[in-house]
Amino acid sequence: MTATRSSRARVGIGAALSLALGAFVLATPVSGAALSTTDNTDNADDTTETARSGGLLGHEADTGLDVRDRVLPTPAQESAAKALDAVDIRWNAHGTPTSLITSDGVLAPAGSSDPVAAARGFLEDNAEVFGLSASRLDGLELVSDQKLAAGGGHAVLFRQAYDGLPAATEGLVTVGVADGDIAYVSSSLSKVTGSVAEAKLSPTEAWLKAAAAAGRPITGSKTGEIVTDAAAKLTDWTKLTVPGLATDQLVRLRALPVPGEGVRPVFQATVVDSAAATLLGQTVLVDAVTGEVLLRRDNVDHENDIEGPFAGTALNACGPKHPFEIADDKTRTLAAVAVGLPADDFTVKLFAPDGKLLVEGDLLTSPETATYTAEKIDPGTYAVQVCPFDDSLLVGSYTVTVASSDAGAETGDLPGSNPRWSYFPGTPDAASTGGDAVPANDVIACWTKVAECTGPELKSLANAGPWDTLLNTTVGVPSLTTIGNNANTHEGWLSPLAAGGLEQAPVSPVRDYTGKFTDAWNNSKCSPTTLVPGGNDVNYVVGNLFASHNRMHDWSYFLGFTEENYNLQTDNLGRGGRGLDAEVGNAQAAALDSQVIEQSGLLTGRNNANQLTLMDGVPGVTNQYLFQPAAGAFYAPCTDGSLDFGIVGHEYTHAISNRMVGGPDDGLTSEQGGAMGESWSDLAAAEHMFAHDLYNGGSPWAVGSYATGNTDIAIRDFAIDENPLNFSDYGFDSTGPEVHADGEIWNGTMWSVRQALVDKYDATHPYADKALQRRCSVGTASASPLAPDHCPGNRRWIQLVFDSFLLQQGATSMLDARDAFLAADQMRFGGANRQVIADAFARRGMGQYATTTADDHEPTPSFASPASRNVKVTFSAPAPGKVYVGRFEARATPIADTLSNTALGSVAHFVPGTYDLLYVSATGGAQRKTVTVSPAEITKTVSFATGTNLAAAANGAKVLSSTEGSRNPAALIDGTEATNWGGVTADNVDAITPSIAVDLAGGTRTVKTVNVSAYLSPATDTDADSGSRFTALRKFALEACVSACDTAGATWKRFYTSADDAFPGKRPRPVAPNLNLRPFDVPDTSAAAVRLVALENQCTGYVGYAGEQDADPLTTTDCKTGSDRGTIVHAAELQVFGQ
Repeated sequence: MTATRSSRARVGIGAALSLALGAFVLATPVSGAALSTTDNTDNADDTTETARSGGLLGHEADTGLDVRDRVLPTPAQESAAKALDAVDIRWNAHGTPTSLITSDGVLAPAGSSDPVAAARGFLEDNAEVFGLSASRLDGLELVSDQKLAAGGGHAVLFRQAYDGLPAATEGLVTVGVADGDIAYVSSSLSKVTGSVAEAKLSPTEAWLKAAAAAGRPITGSKTGEIVTDAAAKLTDWTKLTVPGLATDQLVRLRALPVPGEGVRPVFQATVVDSAAATLLGQTVLVDAVTGEVLLRRDNVDHENDIEGPFAGTALNACGPKHPFEIADDKTRTLAAVAVGLPADDFTVKLFAPDGKLLVEGDLLTSPETATYTAEKIDPGTYAVQVCPFDDSLLVGSYTVTVASSDAGAETGDLPGSNPRWSYFPGTPDAASTGGDAVPANDVIACWTKVAECTGPELKSLANAGPWDTLLNTTVGVPSLTTIGNNANTHEGWLSPLAAGGLEQAPVSPVRDYTGKFTDAWNNSKCSPTTLVPGGNDVNYVVGNLFASHNRMHDWSYFLGFTEENYNLQTDNLGRGGRGLDAEVGNAQAAALDSQVIEQSGLLTGRNNANQLTLMDGVPGVTNQYLFQPAAGAFYAPCTDGSLDFGIVGHEYTHAISNRMVGGPDDGLTSEQGGAMGESWSDLAAAEHMFAHDLYNGGSPWAVGSYATGNTDIAIRDFAIDENPLNFSDYGFDSTGPEVHADGEIWNGTMWSVRQALVDKYDATHPYADKALQRRCSVGTASASPLAPDHCPGNRRWIQLVFDSFLLQQGATSMLDARDAFLAADQMRFGGANRQVIADAFARRGMGQYATTTADDHEPTPSFASPASRNVKVTFSAPAPGKVYVGRFEARATPIADTLSNTALGSVAHFVPGTYDLLYVSATGGAQRKTVTVSPAEITKTVSFATGTNLAAAANGAKVLSSTEGSRNPAALIDGTEATNWGGVTADNVDAITPSIAVDLAGGTRTVKTVNVSAYLSPATDTDADSGSRFTALRKFALEACVSACDTAGATWKRFYTSADDAFPGKRPRPVAPNLNLRPFDVPDTSAAAVRLVALENQCTGYVGYAGEQDADPLTTTDCKTGSDRGTIVHAAELQVFGQ
């Protein structure tokens, strides 16, 4: 079990503070180093124990550095914690409790009716548990009294501060208070104390050191060109305009407790290069005295007439006058919309052909609008100009668009009293992909429902005005484009991190954002010729993305993602939190300058989506990409991710979880937290689609089915509702431990919890009642959705998911999240569902005796429930081996074994249920069995009837030979799928047919059955391609030899040829469940040796990866000719059984 700290955190762009990237596809691992230190605490009489990390304090999931050592709790802390009778106590890396929960759901009675006072009182009364003095706990600053939606209780959040400086990261404690009780506590508090030295560096000097550490050094004369602006609208941040970097950089002074070094003053700096070919975005903490880099985190987790857009800058002076033409005398309205950074303050001016100023727009905000209406607007050359509101302001780049309409304004300066949008509620008709048919299943939805609107009414209590309203003005005026209080959406063809290209977006003086969708990208077969101004359905797609972001905002608002809980809004309407952070959406991101994903898996401008979640008060940014087949990497149809609500909802939920977990600034910072972040994004997007009964061409539980072209599982190994994974499977996929793959463990676990609640309440609140589902999910102009306790179990479940967010710390683990979920049930429902929830977690390995840390890659599973009677199960088999729960062995953790030299033992306890079991023996091979543990049983014996694996090295088998270029041939017979043989050839596998021959144990035998595995493993020093999905074996043959098998003249007879899809592949790529060990019944054959012949790998053998599949002249999609994946084949195991 590992005990390291993760480097997952946030970095930012533009006015950004920090970022948590939730990429839809992949992440890239890089490691750093650590500094040895000791601890200093309030409890001088206690002996403090410090655990050395032995390297980077974090999983190799991101580029990062953290000099802080792990600190253990003292004996006095552990004793005090046990006095609370907590059923589950885990300690964080700072030696303070990461999770405290009791068996009855109550830690203590609340000492006050005021939840903040009650929370503070509990902390002071239990100061010894935290290793801090009562006075230190009394001095914690209140971040927020976070209210759970619909009266679910309070998650009171406090933060440490040192000499008035807030902790730069972590330093938080959350206390759950409900119904007069303290229900739960989680923390990331530090025991380090001390005063903070005065900063010696300037903000700019600190940022320069941060930039150098992040790989973007600014040297020479460029350092003198940095422009500094301590902008009032950015509160305590200093904004830097840096030559060579397209995005503004930010820096501010904070405190960082470092064990053994005391509390250090640090500058928290963002280093962002949004225009780089390799995207960069890091948060760096620089010692404000010494200039040493103490922490670095990286998660780049990548019918109107319209003129423009025009681009320019307005630094201390007006930008140029941009001319545009009015061609006839029918025009009645001109509307100009200028967009810059949210903190920028400028004006927009419209000029007549004679130079006369027609109108000046000044709403004290960005975006800025100017609308001019007249009975007659003559033809001619008009102009639009953008100016700083004040010459002293540093206003940067902007874009401005002018729309004209033949209609006059309906109500003074507020045109369009009932705005409307056209969009696909779920996805376009999946049948349209690959053909010329244009999907027609979109709707027109209006703010107020009228006859011509085919979609639902959009007006609800989640908004103070229509989606396109700029509320941070004195009057609340429409933007006339896809900018509003919740979202700011444009095309982003040229930059994958910030709105680039032309920043195209629909503009309408009458607020009619409907349009015709032509399916240009699909019907052109991904032709780049569609990427011209106004082409590729860009305005429609931008409008669709804008609508999707607003729909997610409104849905999540009623679940608790509100202003006071750090949501994404420009104006928070005085309801708490920080404003100026509406979601920035970039449609068709990097479509022009970063086109196709490479076979190496490098993410560019295709086949991806990501979310940069920034601290509260700074806009989050999402990038939605085009999808396109790419040779040897990803075989999607020609689709647009912005049109797939599953993908958009997934990315938006990254913003939700990173804002609600860990307070307004930290977000998810651990390995397991990152995995759950991916899962929560899948789960929320799918739940929204289910509750609203939205079409996606397949199962709503396959997230991204339209964009990826796979309506069964989409981008994942399993659809959520067919997911068999459990806690012991951590690291199961070919990537090894990786947040997207391991997030599927949480997907399966949450599905079990969800369905347990569905089953419990189905008789009184029917799950199949679509009308009830909608009333429970959709708010109206006059009412919130039905309260969760009046709804089916799935609504209760998703409400508890959102409640649990507010109870967790950023460095959370799956067991911490489990406890937070149980605590949320106690707070909202009085613990009424404790048994069914605890049992569901236990069936997925997160039971009573499970253990882990937040960054553990090898957690200890437990299938015993603390809430039910468990059954003692004893395992036996003739051949010694290990017992796994589930379908996977590679990198999984066994629950029991029959080995004589381990402490694990042959007994485990299970809550009643049905379990898939896998028995793996070095001498007896592998055997699968499904077992039902009955509530009527007290004990149970499960026996595996293993045979003898004649091809096992442990039995004396050996590799006789393998074709030239083979890598790790012995891995084929080592008894585990965690390693594999690689056959590397000069030509494609189907032409060379690489092979490997194995001398069987025991001489000549009669072969009857074989097990073969095409499973993959993470890259190794001896095989950099061992995890490449397209190199996995697909079709094979077996040949037998009976004598002199180790000689060149040996006779080999082919006795078995597998089906073409022995290990089937699907688009968009091969997945782990189709590659792992499976049995093959072969003709009885005498053999002293058996040779495995690879006839096809995934690249060469599947028609879905073959041929030219698009019209892009710059790419070749055929896997065999367009990549080298056809020249490598991998197989993990050959097991032979007979007499």
